[in-house]
Amino acid sequence: MKFSVIGAGAWGTTLANILAENGNKVILWAREPEIEQSVNNHHRNCIFLREKVLHSDLFATTSIKDAVNSSEILVFAVPSAHLRNVATDCLKHVNSSLKGVMNAAKGLEPVSGKRLSEILCEIMNVRESSSEDRIAVLSGPNLAPEIASEKIASTVIASPCSDLSRILQESFSSPRFRVYRHSDRTGVELGGTLKNVFAIGAGILEGLELGDNARAAYLTRSLHEMTRLGVCLGGKNTTFYGLSGLGDLMATAMSPISRNHRIGRAIAEGRLSQFQSDFALQAVEGVETARMALEWGKKLTIQLPITEEICRVLFENKPPVEAARDLMTRSLKDEGE
Repeated sequence: MKFSVIGAGAWGTTLANILAENGNKVILWAREPEIEQSVNNHHRNCIFLREKVLHSDLFATTSIKDAVNSSEILVFAVPSAHLRNVATDCLKHVNSSLKGVMNAAKGLEPVSGKRLSEILCEIMNVRESSSEDRIAVLSGPNLAPEIASEKIASTVIASPCSDLSRILQESFSSPRFRVYRHSDRTGVELGGTLKNVFAIGAGILEGLELGDNARAAYLTRSLHEMTRLGVCLGGKNTTFYGLSGLGDLMATAMSPISRNHRIGRAIAEGRLSQFQSDFALQAVEGVETARMALEWGKKLTIQLPITEEICRVLFENKPPVEAARDLMTRSLKDEGE
């Protein structure tokens, strides 16, 4: 298969390399000329994945037209805030050989709050879940540095088009990267997005040194809250107990290499200013998602106590220790509530 991977960050480069290792013809689009030269001349991504030696058949370009022109499948791995503009540019150059599109980034479009597959449907002018909807998403507990270093991992590819799901599953699967299919694209996307909110809270809990019992209780209740909101937004209940829900929540909430976890811990330890040189608070997906989730909760009149407290910490400067105390002293309830 001929793939174009749009976005040469750590994740896009890792996915492009997996495809090349599996015998596919792959072009990696990079915004930065130095990445193009580094990949083509030295088989490395000199900015985002310096230590990884890439497959010799993986090529890079800074030309969107050259990347997309003969592609059979487009894979987007660009930040959610930039997907609409980048995808619009790409889809000007596709031809009749295009068999489908997959998005591998997580998050929601800023301001509109739309899922990323919704944006792709709009740009491609197709109705969601119609016979013309050949759009897939990839999501799961996939920390790019671990997968790049060839540690084993699993993921989920979801699409209303079963043929596309099977093609993608076979193209990405390897002994180190196991791919499952799913039909609930909405639930898979929401799990991969909402977990970022709770990963911030997990980092806060870690920074407050509240212990393993608190961590277990927090993650359990976070999954309950994520599922409640995700189902109200159109996902299926069981999806949130799979790799793209529970699995991704566990990886992102517990890993010190997760940006959302790191921000939460920095907030709890009073070290947030140290991170501003690395990435702005607004650049962490869970921050804006928390704001949107809170608004959804109000519109849907559902209780989201953890999300509410995280928002108070993020946007109202509430001390994290007070947020933890207020969660523990809420009115007593049945566990199913």
